[in-house]
Amino acid sequence: MKCTNCQIDKLSKEFPADIIGRKCSHIPSFCLKCLINYFDVQKADQTPQKCPECEVIISKQEVKDLNLAWEKALFRINLTKNKNNLNQNGEINTAKGNIYVILLNGTKLNFKLEDLNTVADLKEAIEKQTKVRFNKQKLSYKGVELQTFSDEGTKNKLSEYSIVPESHIQLMVLLYSISKELSINALTFDLFWGYPSTGRDFLDGTCMLYAGNQLYRTFDWSKKNFNDVPNVSHSGDIMDHVNKRGHHCITANLALMPSEITRLYFILSAYNSPNIGCFPNPSFKMYDPSDPDVQLCSYTIQSAADSQAVIMCVVERNEKDEKGNWNIFEIGRLSDGNAKYYQPIMETISNINEF
Repeated sequence: MKCTNCQIDKLSKEFPADIIGRKCSHIPSFCLKCLINYFDVQKADQTPQKCPECEVIISKQEVKDLNLAWEKALFRINLTKNKNNLNQNGEINTAKGNIYVILLNGTKLNFKLEDLNTVADLKEAIEKQTKVRFNKQKLSYKGVELQTFSDEGTKNKLSEYSIVPESHIQLMVLLYSISKELSINALTFDLFWGYPSTGRDFLDGTCMLYAGNQLYRTFDWSKKNFNDVPNVSHSGDIMDHVNKRGHHCITANLALMPSEITRLYFILSAYNSPNIGCFPNPSFKMYDPSDPDVQLCSYTIQSAADSQAVIMCVVERNEKDEKGNWNIFEIGRLSDGNAKYYQPIMETISNINEF
């Protein structure tokens, strides 16, 4: 099939899979490469973006969709060699050095800045190294989330976020997204453990609620309810002495969460035993009772066997989303501290929030 713009014969996969915009009524005859070039020029002209074939208005979201299709295309080649090396001032990008991506569990990834130009480039490099899918990554630098695309639908450059050699960028891995329309009214965290060889002991499940970077409330075996947060509760200790098993259950109605609450951290800690590995056959499940087969957090407790505590995951309000969505991110950060002394755990959370 020949592109009507560049007049080059191309494979069908090098063209949009669907119409360019929802108001278009024709099959696209421009290849993806030509369309991306075309919309980049239109952006520079600061005029409403139009279909190059029928001239209907193309929305910003539709341009974003085209950019994403181009970005993920297996046949993709750079539009021009130099364009991918330009900084935000239109100059050749000569910045060289390492940048670092830090996962919430403390893992540190190393990338060469000169090999990257856009946020999309960085996400692709992360996916290759970690197998964490592109759309499951949330990157933040100095408290600002790195957006893959601008409002106009073009790819954001790393230089637009003032990322330079030796910059440290935080990576949060999205486990699950909860929309208000499908709101989990009783997010449930079920924890079970066996008694250690020394006898009865407690593998505590704790939920810490944060308002921004400030601790708001802590729900655990001794603080099971608060009048100002009636939509969250802790079961307290449920002990089966016959079978030597313990159980904690935490529930949270996200739809009724006070507006100031932005994060819920879920934590495991050993109460008397020196570490989590002392408890045989620990298991947990985070789920929605209306769909109990879907595991919302997949952390392996055995990974924290040598630690006194582990911050397993965080349920975070998507403050930029007017629909009131919540996201669940994997953490897996080991920590000192337990339900008798939370200060080390709070310090670990503070270190996570520094980004």
